[in-house]
Parts: sequence; C-alpha cells; structure tokens
Amino acid sequence: MPAEEDIVERLRRRAARARDRYPDEADDPATLVGGLIQDYEAAADELQRMRDALKDLSRQALRAMLG
Repeated sequence: MPAEEDIVERLRRRAARARDRYPDEADDPATLVGGLIQDYEAAADELQRMRDALKDLSRQALRAMLG
C-alpha cells in the first residue's frame, strides 16, 4: 500500500469489490463475504469519524492557543 493511499477509501473500495463479486452474499452478515463487507465499512466509518474528531480537536486547540 503506497504511503499516500487513503486507508478509508481503500476499505470502501474493498467493500465495493466484494459486493460486485458476490452480490448474493453481500447483504447477508451471516456469510463470510457479508461479514467482511460489514467489517470493511464499519472500519472505514470509524476511521473517518476519528479523523473528523481529531481535526475538530486540533482546531479547538489552535483556537485556545491563539485566543
């Protein structure tokens, strides 16, 4: 994985590829593929949430230092 590749987008692409390859199993979390897709999507969502929280926290810290 190249250093500049975004892990969130990579996880979302993996989920999309798995959906395309195994459409019958993709929406069933009881299957291996469905479970993996859910895990990929949940990981991408959590990483994005943490990034957003860190950005907000750094903005707040900057405001506190400047203000």
